[in-house]
Amino acid sequence: MSEHEHEHELGEGHGAPGVPHEPAPREQRRLIAEPPLLGRGLGLGLVAVGAGWLAVSMVRANALLVPLAAAVGTVSVLAGWAAAVLVTGGEKFDDHPFV
Repeated sequence: MSEHEHEHELGEGHGAPGVPHEPAPREQRRLIAEPPLLGRGLGLGLVAVGAGWLAVSMVRANALLVPLAAAVGTVSVLAGWAAAVLVTGGEKFDDHPFV
């Protein structure tokens, strides 16, 4: 290992030893998500509403369709959850100060 690699590894010139760099600046909070996330979220919201309507219609049509309606209902819940995440700005991994 060269002397330069050793110095860089110790963190010299980069702040305190063991700290790679300064914390990342905070992102500006937004009330509405960026357009690509908003579009995907609205699309998944439509899928959630459609699947929920289909599940309820299946149960009303025939009691034998209840297992299939449960699967479609699960799709509806998961799509609704994903839509809520996307419409509110997407998933952020900001639990670390250097992200």
